[in-house]
Amino acid sequence: MPQNEKKPWLTFDCYDTLVRYTESKSSAFTEIIISKGADQKIVGEGWSIFESSERKLQAGSFLPLHQILQRSLRTAMEGIGLNCIQDDEVKMLEAVKKAPPFPDVNSTLIDLKRDYRLAILSNSEPDIIGFNIASIGVTFDAVVLAAEAKCYKPASGMFKELIKRIDEVPGNITHIAQSFYHDMRTAKDLGFGRRLWINRYNKKGDAAYKPDAELPDLSEVKSTLEQLRELD
Repeated sequence: MPQNEKKPWLTFDCYDTLVRYTESKSSAFTEIIISKGADQKIVGEGWSIFESSERKLQAGSFLPLHQILQRSLRTAMEGIGLNCIQDDEVKMLEAVKKAPPFPDVNSTLIDLKRDYRLAILSNSEPDIIGFNIASIGVTFDAVVLAAEAKCYKPASGMFKELIKRIDEVPGNITHIAQSFYHDMRTAKDLGFGRRLWINRYNKKGDAAYKPDAELPDLSEVKSTLEQLRELD
């Protein structure tokens, strides 16, 4: 058996865990709206509509991410009385492709690769995630996308596709993510062995789904995993 196959799995959410997904979308949205003469109050109203639309579309009949972004942008702009043109949609899509990684990501993942196999579980599609992985600068052992599972997290189908792809029992997998809504709850419900919450935005968690550890970023993931193993 190749040595790499003996290493345990760490699975990561990508957006807002590894790269600045929401920040990049919000920045692009603000630029689009301001360029049309609206003020910050209108930007805030539109952004609220955008986020609501994105979540609603992801919970409905499957659409690839680029279509969800486009439709959410159009819905938001219509909701604040502005016209959405193709250049606006392109700008939003490019913002997601160019979302930069957080500063702790590259060095942490390079270090973790020495002892673990790394996978991404993302609400994305191949034509977008490729840009994100390139910016992270690390080769992952598996990448599982909504485009392949035909559903979006927090749907269990995403996680089941991951389990199938990496051919590992849930109890042996450690899942690492920023979002309680998208990741922490479903990972617990499916019996993942460990769950690390990367609380980058200082949000409030759910006591019923308390993770094994809560961290502000990835820098202490390796030492935290070592501490958890000592407790086993």
